[in-house]
Amino acid sequence: MTRRRSAAAAVVLCALLSACDVASGGAGGEDGLLKPTAQPGATARAGGLGSAALVSRDTNGFTVSTPDDARKVRVTQDACAPLAYALSGTAVGRPATTVVRKATGEGAEVTVVLAEYASDQAQQAMDAIATALDECAAGFTATVDGDEHKVGKVAPELAPEGVDQAMGVGATVTRSGRAAPAKAVILRSGNAIAYLSGTPSIPATVLDAQLVKLRG
Repeated sequence: MTRRRSAAAAVVLCALLSACDVASGGAGGEDGLLKPTAQPGATARAGGLGSAALVSRDTNGFTVSTPDDARKVRVTQDACAPLAYALSGTAVGRPATTVVRKATGEGAEVTVVLAEYASDQAQQAMDAIATALDECAAGFTATVDGDEHKVGKVAPELAPEGVDQAMGVGATVTRSGRAAPAKAVILRSGNAIAYLSGTPSIPATVLDAQLVKLRG
């Protein structure tokens, strides 16, 4: 990555993370803590993101619930923050509205965050994740809800078609001395993004159901 491209990426990233000191490499607002702008069950308007949220009848064999609280993610490396958020089930940037669901079944647990952005911020969020995937492929450390997560090598994976943009990410995450696979699929449709993160996988039943509902 050229010096000019790195600087531009840093500016976009800091804008998404709600201000950080580009010159000093600051962690971006309270040590990199992402503060969600909406409660997990909130919707901006009737028929908006709420209509795209999963319910149990959408996912045969899975129970869908609404988490009580949004996850708190801290990353000391600004460049890796968007990737940490995507893998941890947290939206990148400052969406206007979010809806969070959790699907559990078949030995898997999947967090789905639907986020609606203003203007071109959804595209910027996707670009920030792509940049983080390029710069942080060797791994990084994040703190999720107070627990340290050591993320090993991160690699792109196949993502489904049928939306404006899609990305897949796979990694191994070590927590409390135990390593486990972690997956993320990020789907963008217009100004809305669905962040799916799961361990040890994101079953096709959940992914396909969310893809269909996101497309409307």
